[in-house]
Amino acid sequence: MINRLLSLLKQDFWWKALAVVLALLLWVMVVQDYNKVTSVTFDVPLEVISHPEYELYEGREDLETQVEVRVTGPNLLVSSLKATDLHAWVDYRTVQQPGRTQEVRVQVSGPERFRGQVEYRPSPSTVSVTLVENRTLTIPVVVTPDSGIVTVGQREFRYTAALVTERIPVSGRADYLGLVRTAVVALQGADLEPPLEDGRLAQAAARLQKPVRLVDAVMQPVEKIPEHFAEVEITWEELPPGKRVAVQPQTTGSVPAGFELVGVSAAPESVTIRSANLDGSLPSVSVVYTEPVDLTGQTQNFTTVARLVAPAGTSLAQTSVEVTVLIREVNAEKVFGAVPIVVQNAPEGAGVTLSDPTVEVRLTGRYSLVHPLDASAVAAYVDAGGLGPGTHRVPVKVLYPPEIVESAIDPAVVEVTISFETE
Repeated sequence: MINRLLSLLKQDFWWKALAVVLALLLWVMVVQDYNKVTSVTFDVPLEVISHPEYELYEGREDLETQVEVRVTGPNLLVSSLKATDLHAWVDYRTVQQPGRTQEVRVQVSGPERFRGQVEYRPSPSTVSVTLVENRTLTIPVVVTPDSGIVTVGQREFRYTAALVTERIPVSGRADYLGLVRTAVVALQGADLEPPLEDGRLAQAAARLQKPVRLVDAVMQPVEKIPEHFAEVEITWEELPPGKRVAVQPQTTGSVPAGFELVGVSAAPESVTIRSANLDGSLPSVSVVYTEPVDLTGQTQNFTTVARLVAPAGTSLAQTSVEVTVLIREVNAEKVFGAVPIVVQNAPEGAGVTLSDPTVEVRLTGRYSLVHPLDASAVAAYVDAGGLGPGTHRVPVKVLYPPEIVESAIDPAVVEVTISFETE
């Protein structure tokens, strides 16, 4: 048996030896290639696991779709990978404190058979996020306008708008929701049109689902809260014919000294008035007055809303108007007597005398500028530069604050006498 094996071994020995050597070389190459470390980069979709209680406030928007993953490991393993073999995710449930910016780690996993043999390195490796708490609060609702008159042709309809529910639940980010004080339903013209069919009211009331505007304590909108709605019921009634009468604005108090009232006007200039019992009779009234608008302390034009005072036994189509008040500052005049005249640029060593050592100055201008002036605000002088010995008539010049008009100087010209002492 042994001899037979030796005989077979000796047969084509060198070819068999060469085959063994080649097999060993191939095995070494395979082992080396397997153990060779290489890296491959994949773009992998990024899964975002939301927090059950908090809402994402800030984050890297570009990381919410995919992340770049670098895989390092044995060449035979890495080269067999595909992007679909990898799973990348960021778990916001690990965030413990809302309202504070935190780094959340991007995690990556691959095939189970590769566990411990390859390394996954996402880029970037973390996501910077701030989470905020979600809350639900019950907010009071107001509707505007809540009543008024709609004109259709020659006919008028009174509408009344009321909320079906005076408070609504509002959900959103806790930090913004805490600013909300009121939800406002703003009705538009189309909402207030009466539903007419063949010239008659098709229905006396209708309900509308309207979006609300969330506002803070000073009625400024609060943003970044989802849209919410409130239900409003609008009712209409047709009013009997009325008549237009002029609106007469009333005032109380007076403008400060130095200002005057130029005019007062109302918009609209007239309103419709009816009998209080709406029986179709027309009141014998030709003018409707507003409640007094206070002028005390007012120094500029202004517009305000003034309520109308309905005469006894009457009903007004609207309850208020805009009143515009025009005010202007008056001009004032102030006289400064005995203002000393200063001589400027007198020749060196000369004696100078003036026919009038003082001058009277009269200034005019806006009251607020002229009224506070005192004697220190005015100065008078003559320019003696270039004058030789003798008597000269020189104009008096006056210095005073800007924006004020010089109305008179008395005298406007004085005699300046220049003399030199002789030895």
